[in-house]
Order: sequence, then C-alpha cells, then structure tokens
Amino acid sequence: MMRKLILLLFIAITSISCELRKPDLDNVRKTKMEIIDPERHYYPILRGSEITATYKFFNRGNEPLILYDVQASCGCIEIDFPKTSIGKDDFGFIVLDYDSAKNIGYVEFYVTILANTEKDVFTTIKFDLNVVTSPHYTQDYEEIYLRRRKEKLAGEVDGDLTQQGYYTDEERTIR
Repeated sequence: MMRKLILLLFIAITSISCELRKPDLDNVRKTKMEIIDPERHYYPILRGSEITATYKFFNRGNEPLILYDVQASCGCIEIDFPKTSIGKDDFGFIVLDYDSAKNIGYVEFYVTILANTEKDVFTTIKFDLNVVTSPHYTQDYEEIYLRRRKEKLAGEVDGDLTQQGYYTDEERTIR
C-alpha cells in the first residue's frame, strides 16, 4: 500500500513539474529581440576541427526577454544560452560549439530560439561553412569519433561500441 502511495505521489509531482516547465506563450508578455549577424558564412575548416560561434542578442522591447529553449538542426552542435531573463536594452549571448568530425563538404545549420518575442515565438539563426579534408591524410568519422570518445572517457572501460545492447538468442533472454 505504501509503495503504491509513493509511486502515485512521484507520478503526480513529475507531471506537475513537466507542466511548470512548459511555457504558456499565449499569456506571456511579449518583447522584441535583436540578434547581431543572425546569418553567417564561415570560412572552410579542416574536418575534425571545432569552432565556436557566439551570437550576441539584445532585448529591444519593454518586457523582460525569456529564452525558453534553443535547439540546433544537428546533434553536432552544443548550445549554451542564458537561463535567466534579459532586461530592457540588456544583452546576452548564445554560444554554439560545432564539431565537424562527421561532416564533409558544404554544411548549413539552423538554430531555433523559442522566446517571448512579439512577431514570432520562434526566431532562427543560421550559419554555414565548408568542411575540407587534409591533403596529407583523411580520417574517416569513425576514427575521429573513437579517438574523441577515448579522450572523454579518460581510461574508463566502455565496452565494444559496435554492440547494440540486446540479444536475439532465446537462451540469453531473461524470463
């Protein structure tokens, strides 16, 4: 009985907290956001290189600017953005860290910003570049990925990266 009560309480708290994180964009006060150079074209970079793109933005409205979420069109981009509100005529930065290990040639990325802005709830920034290979040796993306994975693990045992995490043999199935 006590387990059921604790489980019910956990589910209730989880569902309430999920609802609190979801913004009610229809009833929030709107403001204006200005992004400096929202569309950029970077010079070619060597495959396996990383670049950081920093976008400065201003709150040009009368209400506090709140960035609810910032999402990139590719998993190769890590995003850092302010989690607090930006006051009138104040500014903030959105920092994008791009890893070119799995790309080659011309690539184009879009980053969508969910905020309390007047015109559109979604604002988009964009950057593109060419990823070129080294004339001396071209590592494929698996070599670059595995090397970086080993560096991040710092000697921890991780297992075989080719395993999918399940068995098809009936003898190994847990019943």
